[in-house]
Amino acid sequence: MVIVWLLVWELSSRSGLDQRYFVPPSVMLRSFYRSVLVTGELRTHIWATVTRLLGGLVVGAIPAMWLGVVMGRNQHAWLRYSLFVAALGLIPVIASFPFSIVMFGVGDFQKWAMVAAAVFYPILYCTTKGVQISRILQAAANSPVEDVIRGDWLQGPGPWIFTGLKMGSVIGLATLLGVEMHTSTRGLGFEIVVAMANLNLVRAYVGMFAAALVMYALWLCLTFIELMWTKSSKA
Repeated sequence: MVIVWLLVWELSSRSGLDQRYFVPPSVMLRSFYRSVLVTGELRTHIWATVTRLLGGLVVGAIPAMWLGVVMGRNQHAWLRYSLFVAALGLIPVIASFPFSIVMFGVGDFQKWAMVAAAVFYPILYCTTKGVQISRILQAAANSPVEDVIRGDWLQGPGPWIFTGLKMGSVIGLATLLGVEMHTSTRGLGFEIVVAMANLNLVRAYVGMFAAALVMYALWLCLTFIELMWTKSSKA
């Protein structure tokens, strides 16, 4: 489907669409190749975005998964914290952008904090639901929780946890690009906003394409880890 979509885009831009605004994919890919492998000017921005995304993902995912396991296993903790966490999860993270500048400045740590806040709720929610469903299934199968070893017990919520990680990664990258557009001189968000300010749409498309590749690579890595975890658990 992606190949078909790119072919339709290429043919449409060459047959009638204004190429100033609808840059042909062939032109974009040539520019991407030159920026990454020839001049190397885009590698610095890709590296900055990747390190910030991974740093924020780790900072946000660890406490989210820990709290998700606690809330999933403990009904009292679920009743005590669920409404508070849900209320915080409804607030768009980007709305706290001015406060993050005041608290953390405009360095990389601020980007980590924004990404961590963005990924926290999806991972927490999916982990909690996964653990709760796993316990319900165990109870339905008359399998006492005390007799289930930790590895088997975590196998149930595993797909939910990885779903939360993938969803959180997408939201975290979108948040990070928005932050980089305002308080950074490196990163793909900065690259895109500078290109749009100069009406250099080829450069802007290349930045967006690079961001999509970053997300796709992270998605593949998470899927590979999930498959390896599932295979090792079955073994």
